[in-house]
Amino acid sequence: MKDGFLRNREGKIVARFDGNILRDGTGKIVARYDADGFTRDRSGHIVGGGDQRLRALGEEENPK
Repeated sequence: MKDGFLRNREGKIVARFDGNILRDGTGKIVARYDADGFTRDRSGHIVGGGDQRLRALGEEENPK
């Protein structure tokens, strides 16, 4: 993750870290970690306490 990109097993970029923001492979915001200690999804809803940006990415790729 030195370059700020997350890749799948095939090497395809699935996400990019941009400061406190996590973007998907197309550049859309998936989640952001705020100074208030919460992670929020792209619509502003709280995903959880602490830095859970990767959890939000997993939920987006595997919707219920």
